[in-house]
Amino acid sequence: MTAGWILLILGILIFWFFQSRSKNEQLRQYKTEVRRLQESRGGLEKTVATHGRRLDVLFSAVNEVVMRVDHTGRILSANTIASKRFAMHRQHELPQSMLLFYRDPDWHKAFSSALKRLPEPSSLPDMDVDGRKLSPRLAPLGSDQALLLCVDMTETYKLEAQRRTFLSNLMHDLKTPLTSLLGYARSMDKFGDDEDFRQEAAQVIADEAKHVNHLLDALLTLDQIEFSAREDDVCCKAEDVLQQVCDMLMPRCRDNDIELLCNIDSSGIILALQDDELERVVTNLLVNAVNHAPQCSQVQLRLIPAGQTASIVIEDQGSGIPEKELSRVTERFYRVDKARTRKDGGHGLGLSIVKELVEKNDGQLQLSNIEPHGLRAEIKLPVMLTDKV
Repeated sequence: MTAGWILLILGILIFWFFQSRSKNEQLRQYKTEVRRLQESRGGLEKTVATHGRRLDVLFSAVNEVVMRVDHTGRILSANTIASKRFAMHRQHELPQSMLLFYRDPDWHKAFSSALKRLPEPSSLPDMDVDGRKLSPRLAPLGSDQALLLCVDMTETYKLEAQRRTFLSNLMHDLKTPLTSLLGYARSMDKFGDDEDFRQEAAQVIADEAKHVNHLLDALLTLDQIEFSAREDDVCCKAEDVLQQVCDMLMPRCRDNDIELLCNIDSSGIILALQDDELERVVTNLLVNAVNHAPQCSQVQLRLIPAGQTASIVIEDQGSGIPEKELSRVTERFYRVDKARTRKDGGHGLGLSIVKELVEKNDGQLQLSNIEPHGLRAEIKLPVMLTDKV
């Protein structure tokens, strides 16, 4: 019986030995697998980080605001334009919450909802950042990241606003004379026998028809400027064109008791644009100066050579333009004094035509006020090189 117990104990010890050895072997296998998984995870993290850096390099070449965000809305990286627009200074080490850089609560509510809907792409409300209007869109980027692309729509919205203003002003400028024409046409049946009324009606109808004709002519000119390409080999002799414009306006200046001074350099400057375009530009500016110059004052025209360019300067002694309006007077239909412009027969397109013609020919238009009063208009245009004349 004692031998039986000994055999039993010996069997238990043998079984425990092999069982312990098997568990130790399994434990070693588990440790080996854990180390392999850790190494794989480290390699995966390095791969993800490498891919992230490559994406950041790619995004840096995009000329729009681009940011990588995680599923919680933290900014992981941002390209140069995004850092500038959202004022991401060096102390703002990423990742950082989007709330740190943009604090609109309604926008963040929409942003959070869009993150929850990933991987479905979403359009987000517009953002007003750094004086720009951004249109953001969120798209999935892997399993736990997203791409926030913000397209700058500032110029698009500005052009849309200008288009609406243009159409509104055009409708107003057409409606006013057409209303007068229609009113006098209807009155002809009742007062047509009155000689004085017929003369008045004929004069008004002629004036309003002339205004509409000038308006349509100006619109056609702008359309031609916008869709025509600049010709490389055209040129004109500046002195001849400027003298022709001065001679044309001299009688009008005498009638208004205005002295027109034409200080034109006689060095034979050849400008790189068509003579009719230069004539249109100078005529518009000189007529504008004469219209706003008081009696017994001077309007001066000067031609100044400056190397590869030449400047045409027109100065009057009128009231000038309010400083806050100077940057806008070249917009189509923009008027500083609407009543006076209409009285002078203007349509608010003269300076627009000047600006667009000058810029079409690689020139610049600069308007500035003169102390104590008056306006200075300077046009800089390229001079045709001698070997091309």
